[in-house]
Amino acid sequence: MLGPLAEGIARIFEIILNGIQLLIIASVLISWVGADQNNQIVRMIQALTEPLYRPMRKLTKSLPQGPLDWAPTLLFLVVIFLQLAVVPYIRMLGGARGMAVPG
Repeated sequence: MLGPLAEGIARIFEIILNGIQLLIIASVLISWVGADQNNQIVRMIQALTEPLYRPMRKLTKSLPQGPLDWAPTLLFLVVIFLQLAVVPYIRMLGGARGMAVPG
C-alpha cells in the first residue's frame, strides 16, 4: 500500500506550499514598506518570488492595475487551492482518508 509514501509526498508538498505562502507575504510586505533593494534578504525573496509571479502577471495583465499587483493575490489563491484540493487527494490516493496528521 502507498499510504506512508503518499503521506510523505503530501507532507513535503504541504511544507513547500507553506514556504511559498510565507515568501508571498514577505514579498508583499517588502513592497509596502519600500525595503532596501540592496539588502541580501530582500534580493533573495525577490529572486524566489519573481519567477512565480511572472506567469500570474501574464494572466492578470487585462485586469485594472493601478498601484495593485494582482500576481501575489492570484498566486496565493493557487497555493490555497493546492493545499485544499491536491494535498488531500494525494493522501486519499495513499489510503490515508480521514487520518489526522500531527504537525
